[in-house]
Amino acid sequence: MVKRIWMVQQKPFDYRPLRAGLGLITEELDAPGMTGLCPKIYTTRTHRLSGEYYVVEGSRFKAKPVVPEIRFKVTTVASLNLHDGVVTFPPRFDFSWKTFPEKDLGVKGATFEQLRDELLRLNKKATIDTPFFVNKLERL
Repeated sequence: MVKRIWMVQQKPFDYRPLRAGLGLITEELDAPGMTGLCPKIYTTRTHRLSGEYYVVEGSRFKAKPVVPEIRFKVTTVASLNLHDGVVTFPPRFDFSWKTFPEKDLGVKGATFEQLRDELLRLNKKATIDTPFFVNKLERL
């Protein structure tokens, strides 16, 4: 069963970092008005994600798929502690702490502090002590 998912943080960028991270577009993300974007390959949430998803916009009851459609599969790959800034990845996972915030937000040069602030902004009930889960996005 394919589940719906909101990517609110990506909407102002017309989902371009997400599309680039999934390989759905190959154009440069440094086009006018989009300077500073990079491919998004992770999404960090307060719950584990697993399976196949499609991106929707709108309210919970009137959600509609974005056009063109974005579908992907997700696997939870790590846990994230915002308080200490510690990411726990499985052994032998190819990970760079320096670029992780960029690949999660889809913005070049993003820092852990920016990622933390954005996660807390998007998850109103979350606190600095709330456990988060890093989910890897893969093209179907």
